[in-house]
Amino acid sequence: MENQQSIDLSEHKRRVAGVYNLAAPGYDKPAVRFFPVVAARLVELMQLQPGETALDIATGTGAAALVAAGAVGKTGRVVGVDIALDMLDQARRSIETSGLANIELQEGDAEHLNFPDDTFDAVLCASSIFFLPDMGTGPREWARVTRPGGRVGFSGYGESAFQPISDLFEARIRSYGVTLAAPQKPFSWQRLTDPEQCRDLLRGAGLENIEVRSEQLGYFLDSPADWWDIVWNSGFRGPVSQLSAEALDSFKKEHLAEVEELATEQGIWLDIAALFATGNKPSKAG
Repeated sequence: MENQQSIDLSEHKRRVAGVYNLAAPGYDKPAVRFFPVVAARLVELMQLQPGETALDIATGTGAAALVAAGAVGKTGRVVGVDIALDMLDQARRSIETSGLANIELQEGDAEHLNFPDDTFDAVLCASSIFFLPDMGTGPREWARVTRPGGRVGFSGYGESAFQPISDLFEARIRSYGVTLAAPQKPFSWQRLTDPEQCRDLLRGAGLENIEVRSEQLGYFLDSPADWWDIVWNSGFRGPVSQLSAEALDSFKKEHLAEVEELATEQGIWLDIAALFATGNKPSKAG
């Protein structure tokens, strides 16, 4: 597939895709491992079985899809969809390296899936639901393509995630005159930090047997340079991409100096307060 969008996206989704296309080459760097760690945990909680079919929404570089493909085995199938075409290219390379033959990748919009009703045994979305303008539309659409009795699940991040580094980043980038999405809590993941919010989203999709759990999956970074790897290869890339080359150099120097002050003997703590929400589509009566 050539890297030319073939689906009609809103301006908001084009911006999101643009940021993650920029981040795609370094998305799998070791410092940014919270993405695959959270994805793998979500797949584990989905309890996929051999022979099942699973849909991975906003598959990115394929972290969840690869784990899911192992869980469903050779008799199962995984489809990964994303709007960021460069991410899909990275995912294809990872799949080729893995040797797995039961994963299919497609360009696809999380809110408008090109699949019939009742197609998949499980639908999952790792670290992406908060990018949707109306988060409720996602689970409703995912439930539509899930078979009766099947599972829907997503992950997000709790209130303490990425703190206090994220607050330092926000204050510093604002001082450079960069426009952020909101005057408070401007980052996308901050739209969904309450377990009850997660529960409500699945209830709104008509799901049952809903479970929401919070888990701390944080780790220590070796140096401020590791944090910069995260900035440069994640959604934080969006704000810094607004800076001129000169301003970027200045921002990086100042911001990493304050991040270094957080270092202990163990390193710089990266809080990954993760949220996981799962539910079942009701079985058809009779």
